[in-house]
Amino acid sequence: MTQQNIPGGRHPDYIRAILDRAVKMIGEGLLDSAEVLLGTLSNEPSTREVTAHLLGVIAMRRMETSAAQLFFKAALEANPRNAEAHAQLGALLLDERPVAAAAAFAAALTLDARNPDWHVGLATAFQRLGFDDLARDNLADALALSPDHSEAAKRAAAETREIDELPQEDEALLCDALFAEGTRRQAAGELARAAAIFERILTRAPEHAFTLCNFGALRRVMGDLDASEALLEQAIAIDPNLAPARLALAETHMAAGRDPEARAQFETAIELEPKDAAARAAYAMALQKMGAVQESIPHFHHAILLDQSRPAEFYAALGSALQAMGMRDRAEIALRHAAALAQAQ
Repeated sequence: MTQQNIPGGRHPDYIRAILDRAVKMIGEGLLDSAEVLLGTLSNEPSTREVTAHLLGVIAMRRMETSAAQLFFKAALEANPRNAEAHAQLGALLLDERPVAAAAAFAAALTLDARNPDWHVGLATAFQRLGFDDLARDNLADALALSPDHSEAAKRAAAETREIDELPQEDEALLCDALFAEGTRRQAAGELARAAAIFERILTRAPEHAFTLCNFGALRRVMGDLDASEALLEQAIAIDPNLAPARLALAETHMAAGRDPEARAQFETAIELEPKDAAARAAYAMALQKMGAVQESIPHFHHAILLDQSRPAEFYAALGSALQAMGMRDRAEIALRHAAALAQAQ
């Protein structure tokens, strides 16, 4: 079959066959042939990510490090959620730029934390930067996923000293990598680990607004409302337009029983991000908790218009609000949807 035989351009099945054949050739070591085959898809926008990724693999197999990095970066430009491309880029950067490698592996693990090799890669980058405690955490994760992982076991015995000074660009990248790691730990419920990472970032970059924001939210979950408020107010002082910090501060005010202050922060967050469904949903649920049921309904509806994929807690709160207003039929629909979502989780 040739391109001329396919009316109106290549058929998706034809493209898939080309890609499958290229992958097979790479596996067989036929790198030149695979490269030529992938070249036939150079004008196919739909294959930009996968073609760049495979060309990166070919360049990596040839030990053409610079070319491989460029191809993986191109794949990530096409799809920033390509976890494997992040990890492969990390592996290429590990020897010469451990900070950038740490950022790449942290990004990969944020997208998919199930690959033990990526944990070892991040641990190796952290060891080269002197972050032995963070390295040990990731090596423990790797060994939990793969108890016989020889590289993880070997790395676990190494010890280094933390790097004190880095070029400004690398320092910023390092803090972003640590932030990604801390946020991943926070999302996984590893609160003490996340807190330790956020504290370390703030010793290096006291005005890292995103860290102050997440650390403030974490402190609220840990029950320290005063620390939470202080961290979040500091984040807002640094960046008044940081909507997530406004939302987190609103939740802290709610937890402390300061409803008027919470309302003010919710409303500011919505003004800053009027199309943010999460902000609108959080305000709706907060109003329902405050007893301002009638006022909450438009915000519930607006959140649904922006994004129907809300969690079970949202629809349960909506059902309770509708029930309080006597709209039993609509309330039952929302509550049944909440129950179905909760069962599916």
